[in-house]
Amino acid sequence: MDRSRLEASISRALANRAANRPLVAEVDRHWASFRGRFAELVDAVDRLIAESAASAALSGDPDHALAAVEAWRRPAADGGPDRLDRLASRIRQTEGHLGAVRSRVDRDTVNVGVVGRTKAGKSTVLRAVSGLDGTVLPSHGNNPTTASRSWIHHRPNRAEALVTLRTWDEFVDQYLAPLHGAAQLPAGPPRDPASFRDHPYPQVGNGGAPSDEYSAVALPYLRKLRQAQASLDDYLHLLTRGGGRGDTGEQIVVRLEELAPYISYPDGVGEEGGMPRLYHAVRDIHVYCDFPHVETTAMVLVDLPGAGEAGLDVQQHFLRDLTHEVDFLLHVKRAASNTAFFGQEDFADLHLAQLALGDVPFSDFAMVVVNPDVTLSPDAARNVLDSAREAARNYQVRTVECPLGGASETADHAVRELLLPVLLGHLADRLAEMDRAMLDGLRRRISAVTREALVFAGEVASAAERWQQGVPDEADRLQTLAEELCDELADELAVVYEEYDGMVSRNEHIPQIEAAVGEAAERVRAWVRDGFDFSDEAAWRARTKTAMYWRSGAMADRWFNRARTKLTEEFGGVDASVDRAVALLWQRMADSLRGRLTDGVVPTGDRPLEALLRRVERLPAPILRKALEDFTGLRTDYGSLFLRVGSPVVQQVRHVAGQVSPAVAPREPAGDGKSAQEDEQPPPGSRASWFQPLAAGRPGQKQPSPASAGAPAEPGASVQTAPAGSYAAGAVEGMEQLHRELVGTVEGAVSELERKLHTEALAMVRVLAAAAYQFFAATTGTPGVEREWRRVCRADQRAIWPGEFDGAEAALSESVSLLLKRADEVKTGGADLAAAVGGPQHGGKPGPGQG
Repeated sequence: MDRSRLEASISRALANRAANRPLVAEVDRHWASFRGRFAELVDAVDRLIAESAASAALSGDPDHALAAVEAWRRPAADGGPDRLDRLASRIRQTEGHLGAVRSRVDRDTVNVGVVGRTKAGKSTVLRAVSGLDGTVLPSHGNNPTTASRSWIHHRPNRAEALVTLRTWDEFVDQYLAPLHGAAQLPAGPPRDPASFRDHPYPQVGNGGAPSDEYSAVALPYLRKLRQAQASLDDYLHLLTRGGGRGDTGEQIVVRLEELAPYISYPDGVGEEGGMPRLYHAVRDIHVYCDFPHVETTAMVLVDLPGAGEAGLDVQQHFLRDLTHEVDFLLHVKRAASNTAFFGQEDFADLHLAQLALGDVPFSDFAMVVVNPDVTLSPDAARNVLDSAREAARNYQVRTVECPLGGASETADHAVRELLLPVLLGHLADRLAEMDRAMLDGLRRRISAVTREALVFAGEVASAAERWQQGVPDEADRLQTLAEELCDELADELAVVYEEYDGMVSRNEHIPQIEAAVGEAAERVRAWVRDGFDFSDEAAWRARTKTAMYWRSGAMADRWFNRARTKLTEEFGGVDASVDRAVALLWQRMADSLRGRLTDGVVPTGDRPLEALLRRVERLPAPILRKALEDFTGLRTDYGSLFLRVGSPVVQQVRHVAGQVSPAVAPREPAGDGKSAQEDEQPPPGSRASWFQPLAAGRPGQKQPSPASAGAPAEPGASVQTAPAGSYAAGAVEGMEQLHRELVGTVEGAVSELERKLHTEALAMVRVLAAAAYQFFAATTGTPGVEREWRRVCRADQRAIWPGEFDGAEAALSESVSLLLKRADEVKTGGADLAAAVGGPQHGGKPGPGQG
């Protein structure tokens, strides 16, 4: 079997996995928003139900519109959770699956978990694959070995372990406290080392038996507490390294030959003597060594404590590790004649593995390594192996026979020749499909729970809207206040309109557009001054001169094309300034409205007027709806400023041999017979200085030949001449002519763009002023608009008019308003999440045993 080919296939699968990270990150971001909004909607439902139960306002609701909301909190017929609790539970389950997928795609490695009972051969498999010996990964005849979770990484030329330690507070909360509970002790754990050292734990009877009044079920946990207490001096110095409460433990580097006390239980059942129990201070261990039979550094072995070992929340840790840290599980099982192949503890491991695999088929996720008993006769061994295969078939998992007993050389050979080829082949064939199954399962789960959440949001929103429309309000008082409100809003909005109208009167530009145009023009001019795309003008001349002799036309087309691109790149950003100008007007109007209507009606944050529009759309308010639709659609109506005004100018930047842009052409001679350029010497470095001819007779310079007359030159630099008609003379002449034409044309385009865009900026002021006036007039001056403001404000009337409205109806109205807002947010979050998730992947191939 070609292992290099298999490992290359695994590497490709990991590369494809990494390509899904942006998708999962985007889904995770939208999920967090959706989950938070759903929780707020649940809170709003519970608040509404509590207030409606005691509200007399429901007497005016003959159809009891809020019954649909209350139905979600009605207990199930069988006494189980109500519909809303069941939906919340499915959301939590989906979130756990998302976490597993996120952990999976964030890994650059394929993690193979290895689990097995005492004497099954798990440590032998780990040693054979990793090349570590018994001093690092010991085996004990009758007792569990693995005390700390460890990750074993294939890293050539590296032999060390990185140990993450617990702090004292972590040790108390994560180790002592669970053991106290499991040991059925009445008091909580001691909170400091001195108290723990002196704590009077119950005595264990002779031979490890408990006293008569002590539960045998709690005995293993009590024994662990006494072991931790007796060995406290071994590891206390490691726990205190983390500092105070809430700190994170340190990481220390440990040589491999010194690692065993950190990773393994001591051999023997006694509480005294033997290897120090440093594992009490360990959170995680990462071992780095050179795997002798594996090439790819992407493989990681995860040494897992089994779910059947008595200890510190082992089942929860085991399940978490399988879900978040393991891509594939090897279950090492010894086949003996005197025991069932799968015992209670083995079934516990397999059951947890089924819970952890998500949407990956069990046949893809797990494999049973059968370690035959070498002491059996051939017939007995065959019968035991047949029984093992039959038991594994019930779980639809593959079995691999791999003798691990006897000498280490024999076991190493069996792992290398019997287990590794099957393992690598399975991963090469199925790893990508497992990743695909996880992603497709995530899509299905999120889509299903999102659909149900949207149904919930739609039902409660519909019920709340019916209630709002059906219950009468304090019409007279509210109508009077709404009329006064219109006048107050008119005063506030008029301030904004008059500010923009004043800009029109003063012939002022929009500051954002004016600044964007000026900055774009300066960037293009700096690009020209600095030698276009080269480090300076001299570098451009050096690179262009030679090419001009043979490819003058191509070079001219290239640089004029580049000039058009540069102009588009820089001036195309002007549209963003239009967006900012429009957004500023929107924000000014929203702030003016919010100051009188409160942020319950006009929320803070992004797009407040669109949020107000969604509120208005639910009510009979056509005037306000039309005004908000027109005003919030302003940017779309105006279109792209650059495409309309700037693009035609840029398209005129073409190469026409011998022509310079009229914007920079020489001006007519002055009255004394001299040209304007001769009469007015521009300052050094100004745009006009780019086009100055070389001054005659300047010290240190040779006079240009007729072929290069008029070409710009650096101050103080010598102009090299060449015989007329020579290669060099033609190249220099062509290069200088291209430079004049290119610089002149670009400057002409920049000047024209500045002129037209500044003119358009003046027009934009008039557009914004007109939009501000239209919005101001429609929302405050249209006949009948005060009745619409009354409907809009009714749900928040207590906040808008403090002291004017009190009582149960007002409180209930406020709760209904909040419910509508939360339901709308869930709808938005659900739609965003559904768009991010997309559809399932297709094209996967069936796994072993699948049709």
